[in-house]
Amino acid sequence: MAETSVKDKRIISDKYRASHQDDTSSLAAALDRGLSGTSDTVSDYETALRGYFGNRNAIAISSGGAAITVALAAVGVKAGDEVVLTPTCPLCTVYPVMDMGAKPVFVDTREDGFSVDLEDLKRVVTPKTRAIIEIPMWGMPTQVDELHQAARKAGIPLILDLAHSHGSTLHGRSLSAYGDLSCYSTHERKPLATGEGGFILTDNDDLAKRCRDYSRFGNLNGRDFGLNFKLGALAAALGTSRLKYLDQQLEARRRNAERFLSRLEHPSVRPFTQIPGAKHNNYFLTLRLNFADNRRFIDYLDEHGVPSDIKRYGCRCLYDFPAVAQYRRPCPNGERLLNSMTTIPVHPSLSSDDIDYMVGLVNAYRES
Repeated sequence: MAETSVKDKRIISDKYRASHQDDTSSLAAALDRGLSGTSDTVSDYETALRGYFGNRNAIAISSGGAAITVALAAVGVKAGDEVVLTPTCPLCTVYPVMDMGAKPVFVDTREDGFSVDLEDLKRVVTPKTRAIIEIPMWGMPTQVDELHQAARKAGIPLILDLAHSHGSTLHGRSLSAYGDLSCYSTHERKPLATGEGGFILTDNDDLAKRCRDYSRFGNLNGRDFGLNFKLGALAAALGTSRLKYLDQQLEARRRNAERFLSRLEHPSVRPFTQIPGAKHNNYFLTLRLNFADNRRFIDYLDEHGVPSDIKRYGCRCLYDFPAVAQYRRPCPNGERLLNSMTTIPVHPSLSSDDIDYMVGLVNAYRES
């Protein structure tokens, strides 16, 4: 039986809805400049993205999933090709691969984190491999520098799904510096939020042109195929407005995470080990669990008002979902990771009392 001395049950929200005083004025200004995806408002947003993340090119896209689709098309993935990715990522990452008629090939993670295991990568790469996708879950930097070198040596494009990783860095550089193409989401739950939306970053001018052309119906020239994945001007206006406050938000997340960890005392709960040179954006605080029944601990927190992405999304390796089961390739490291972790919200809307309530629950937990 789990017991807790924490009183006055709270409901902790894992949703952070950013709101800034100049959002309204930014939207009003956009109304006077045209609302399509080719508006100057969108171009200004792309300029701001380049400046913040430090990449040569930014392409605003209608969603994070659409960004994956566009990136796959840009590197030439076609039906029958193979795309390598870890099975610990969201369905949002694998569905675009499947939709293009390509075959997802699962590669295991490392034992201590979500990066591709480079030895297992050697086992799954074939002449049909057209891309590798790396997914730093919950904003935790992975060894993208090492994977970048391995992909470059193999001559395979590296796509980074950085939907969670706004502001996460490795060796002082945005994670986007290590991918041939880096895809972000700006869904409402993300640190940079435009409601729906996404963007692609790249230092490769040719890939940037392919992304832009494909996301604009192939420029309707009747020769090049493409679809409409442009981001509308109102979402772009919000993105430009809110990007100015992203560092401030990340600092608040860091303080909340540090407060939680400084008070964490339970011997069966610990944070993930950060890789050298990594800076986590604390999209969520990720914790490693060592209970006889880790899911019971997650349920206990949920019963006391503390949500977990593991429970919200039923997180398990992708090949355990019926829609993806045909591509099953067991990845034991990935399975152990997802079965031995949980997430804790640390977004800026949470008070110090909220943080103390959550860590108090954790410290008070006892297995029967």
